[in-house]
Amino acid sequence: MITKEQLIAIGAENLADILLSIYNSNDDVQKQLDIIVAGTNEDPKKIISLIKKEINALRRSTKFVDYFGSRQLGDRLDKIRFYITEDLMPKSPLQAIELMKDFLNLHESTLNRVDDSSGEVGCSFTLGCIDLGKMYEEISLPITEVTEFVFTCYMNDSYGIFNQIIENFKNSLKEEGLELLKSKIQNVINEKNINVIKRGLQAIADCQKDVDSYIKACFMTTSKLSTYEHLEIARRFIAQWKGTEALKWLDEIDLTQNENRKYQYRELKIQAFELNGEYDKAQQEALVWFEESLCPEVYGQILSHATPEFKESFKLQAVAKAFEFREPHTALAFLMQVQEFEEAIKLTRLRIDQLNGGQYYTLRPTAEIFRKIDLLAATLLYRKMLQAVVDGAKSKYYNYAAKDLVACGNLSTQITNWEIYDDHNKYLQELEIKHKRKVSFWQKYNSILQKQIAKELKQSAKKDKENKL
Repeated sequence: MITKEQLIAIGAENLADILLSIYNSNDDVQKQLDIIVAGTNEDPKKIISLIKKEINALRRSTKFVDYFGSRQLGDRLDKIRFYITEDLMPKSPLQAIELMKDFLNLHESTLNRVDDSSGEVGCSFTLGCIDLGKMYEEISLPITEVTEFVFTCYMNDSYGIFNQIIENFKNSLKEEGLELLKSKIQNVINEKNINVIKRGLQAIADCQKDVDSYIKACFMTTSKLSTYEHLEIARRFIAQWKGTEALKWLDEIDLTQNENRKYQYRELKIQAFELNGEYDKAQQEALVWFEESLCPEVYGQILSHATPEFKESFKLQAVAKAFEFREPHTALAFLMQVQEFEEAIKLTRLRIDQLNGGQYYTLRPTAEIFRKIDLLAATLLYRKMLQAVVDGAKSKYYNYAAKDLVACGNLSTQITNWEIYDDHNKYLQELEIKHKRKVSFWQKYNSILQKQIAKELKQSAKKDKENKL
């Protein structure tokens, strides 16, 4: 990897020679350097010509681009965007805007010939729309012209590139343009485009911070709003400091029928209560939420608003709740995040049979911390994780399981009391008998073990040598 310092050391003249050599032998580099050099010229004609050339080349292209080539295409599109916004816009705003429109007009033909599973090509065009919105803010154009452009793009958006164009152009549209756009959209409503019209009117309402208009748009396609819509309406009232109105919409939600939305519901309700100055109700709602979820963030929120006397009793109750909680991994993760490590160790020993070794994203970081404070508890977690892999014959993860078994062996030399659990030698013997046919696992285990022994011998020899000196 070449560093900036190394390039400086080569010298400007030598670097120029190297760049010219690459320039003359590589077409892609030649295009990029042509545009970069043209961008340094005060006269924008050269860079305009080069950007047009790139856009026209993409417009004429019909070659299919597979998934692996989509990233390269996305990079090429992003470079065109940057040339327009960074190099041309300061010199010739109107020309930059027209070229960005030409760039965006490429989206349909381009997306028709590319496997954009990664979303990188589509993202380049979406960002182009955002760029164009910012470019419009820097110049003064008739509101009717801006409105007509936004209306045409929004109503003819087949790939979602202009899905957020109303929000992107709200500063250019201003209140006059938003009202004109609303009228134009309402005038073309029909059965086929009603959902598009609905989203457009909702976007305009959000730009105008008009919750009543947002609600009216919600009712365009139904007489009974969904839980999601109730939550979104409440969220908008809260953003406008209207807690009472938000609570009205939240209270209409039947949580028994919408379990997957209950955390959003609780969060919004707490905010609404706080807006109304009903702090006791907000705290009670937070307590209910915590008991349902054992969420560390909610735990911290409750403590931040609690009196010193309540804090101590709540901490004790929270730990007790963790031991009773139906999902042991959630309980263990909670205790670790709030740094109740001794309690987490107790929970691990008490509910070890309920823990699933496949939940490594909870067990592994926990085991790493336990290594510093309780070797037996750490060993139990390593055993859980390696058994989940070996018992399930998940050969893809044998390397992790082998490392966990080696870790168990390392820890075993320092454990003097195994309590009710088998010591390492007995555990290893039973594992070998049960899984003796899993040859690849044992090969990985022996390989890791041998590397460890070799490393220890090398370190020991080095230490002996230093002692002799």
